[in-house]
Amino acid sequence: MDVDRYWYECQDGQKIPKGCLDEGGRRVPIDGTFETKDYQMQCIQGSDGFLTLTYKACVKGGAHDVGSQWDDGTAMYTCVREGDNVRVVMLGCIDQGRPLKFDDRVAKGDFIYQCKKSTDGSPSVNKVGCLHEGRKYNIGETYEGSKFWYTCTDSGSKVVGCMYHSHRLQDGDHFTEDDMMYACKVRANDAELEPFACMAQENGAQIERKVGCFWVEGDFEYTCKAAEGSNKVTKTKTQCVYRAPQAMFKVQPGCVQLAETTAVGCVESSPGNLRIETYPADQIDRLPGLRRC
Repeated sequence: MDVDRYWYECQDGQKIPKGCLDEGGRRVPIDGTFETKDYQMQCIQGSDGFLTLTYKACVKGGAHDVGSQWDDGTAMYTCVREGDNVRVVMLGCIDQGRPLKFDDRVAKGDFIYQCKKSTDGSPSVNKVGCLHEGRKYNIGETYEGSKFWYTCTDSGSKVVGCMYHSHRLQDGDHFTEDDMMYACKVRANDAELEPFACMAQENGAQIERKVGCFWVEGDFEYTCKAAEGSNKVTKTKTQCVYRAPQAMFKVQPGCVQLAETTAVGCVESSPGNLRIETYPADQIDRLPGLRRC
């Protein structure tokens, strides 16, 4: 006979317990098991002779004993006991066959990924940081290299600007070194300290002179030139400047010019290395290495 969730057999006028009934009413013998949607149940006869149904295991893609772990290719799980009940608990993600617990991080290529539970409860491996020169950074974090400084984005390490003596420069920032002006120029994947001007001294002040400009400073005319084969500009002497009582005039390299009673020569000992020499006026046509301008 079936009574509630159990079934019995009448023997010699006594009701002998024989087993339990599953959710569909099918008879299950003592110590036998059956599965529901979420659990595996077992029919148990206690020491007192009474029958009871106990939660034996979790059911999710198969039966899993309490304490065991498994995965379905997307997430990993365990079966835990809570009081008399059992429950499936999601432990983390499966990333390319590798198990990751929630909040665990893993480096792949130039990125850091983390296992998280999405709002819908599903596991998700999300990009959360960058791997740069062996160090890990969170998205939004800034960090420095030897030549550039960066910010970590979801598309990787992005160059923000240049490094100059441990200082961060952004695109367009400039500084002066050795009479040259440099600007930080940021491009798609890198940045460069680009020389763009020379510094001239005029009336005790420093004036910026772009490449190609000419100006007078002291006894010489200068120009700002881009140096061939190097990332520099040079402040180069182009002519000598002589200040006579009545006027100032310029003398080209290798030339001599008459200034009243004085012959003024511009001597070039090496390219760009000029000096002014003065001579008596009557020697103007007899000066070796100098021609009359």
